[in-house]
Amino acid sequence: MELSNIEKLLEKYFEGETTISEEKELKVYFTRETVPTHLERYKDLFQFFSKESTITATKDLKLKTQRKTRYAWVGVAASVVLIAGMFLTNQPPKPDKNLGTYEDPEIALEETKKILNMVSQYMNEGKQELVYLKEFENTKNKFIK
Repeated sequence: MELSNIEKLLEKYFEGETTISEEKELKVYFTRETVPTHLERYKDLFQFFSKESTITATKDLKLKTQRKTRYAWVGVAASVVLIAGMFLTNQPPKPDKNLGTYEDPEIALEETKKILNMVSQYMNEGKQELVYLKEFENTKNKFIK
């Protein structure tokens, strides 16, 4: 095999672009006895790969295939406790039977007026903030024209 071809293969090898057949060519070339002096440093590398590829395991490894189910049940139990706690603590309070009912229609009218007055005050407070929005809109229209 030509020396220039080997050098190109080495360059491709170190860039990770070689095929398996090209790598075999390199291994065969560098396992020879005579290699040019400027390529001697790669000889040990490819001889190491050749030797290591022949090594096989001498002892069988037995892996434990049983999973410990004890920890799985802890997770399930914690989930059940969490869900039960959410349902038990977030129950709505029982309503009072006397809320919002009046026997006398005059008192009911007065209470309704109070509530509606309070609602209108909150609505007016929110409406006051819209003045700034209208002012912003007017200013924006001046600049956009």
